[in-house]
This record gives sequence, structure tokens and C-alpha cells, in this order.
Amino acid sequence: MKTTIQFLDAVKEKLGIESDYALAKRLGFSLSTVSNYRTGRRVLDDDAALTIALALDVHPFTVIASVNAERAKTPEQRARWSGVMEKFSLSFNLLLLGASPRRASFLTR
Repeated sequence: MKTTIQFLDAVKEKLGIESDYALAKRLGFSLSTVSNYRTGRRVLDDDAALTIALALDVHPFTVIASVNAERAKTPEQRARWSGVMEKFSLSFNLLLLGASPRRASFLTR
């Protein structure tokens, strides 16, 4: 799972942006918000995660689950978010392959 910083860097790369100032402006964030993300004082909230997902053209749940795991306060919470993300990824991949979960149950064994 990616971290807030990895998502920010991915947006910069995708959009060809070099500075955090330009990134903040493009996403509609303040520069101090991006700076707080970079220093670890903040983690993306769900709305900011949605903004990042739209910029990256990925399913929003991918980003939302990752940042919820990142900001989890206990290992149990982190494990739950990671587990949900794994199940989502498997289901999404099966959907892309056109397989039903029952037909592809061998993948989860």
C-alpha cells in the first residue's frame, strides 16, 4: 500500500509537476497542507484522497484504504484496512478478467 508521500509524488510525476507549490495549486490544497503531508504532520483525509485518486485516474477506494491504513492508530486497525484493500484488489482484478469470485476461488487459496 502506498503512503501519502508516495501518492503526492505519483501525482507530480503523472502531471509533470516539479514543485510542491505547483502540486498544491493544481490540487486545490494550500502549500502548508502539502508541506504537512510531506513532514508527516498530516495524512490525507478522505476528501483529499478522493482528489488524489481523480488526479491519478485510479479507483478512489485504492487511495482511501491506503491512507486509512496509514493513519490507523493500532496494528489491528491497520490490518483491517489492509485486508479490505486486498479483497478489493482481488475483486477488482477478477472483474477486469471477467471471472466470478466463485469460478476464481483457486486464486485465494
